[in-house]
Amino acid sequence: MMYGNGFGWGWMWFGGVMLLLILAALIILIIRAGTPGSPARGGQLASTPNSARQIAEERLARGEITPDEFRQVVRALDERT
Repeated sequence: MMYGNGFGWGWMWFGGVMLLLILAALIILIIRAGTPGSPARGGQLASTPNSARQIAEERLARGEITPDEFRQVVRALDERT
């Protein structure tokens, strides 16, 4: 027996597919919003001299570079500006 205008149980699959598509879109949006450097989070790339200097300071603090190497980086950044 059909209900309404012929739209019986056969159309239930359509609702299930639409639900899956909506959930997939929401998951993708959440993942993209959580990505560092994305505009949604106000992230910036390390292209400015200040952030490059901060990276060099962090590397110096962790012992990845020597003080001489740090000074070379700072001089190179100062020459760029």
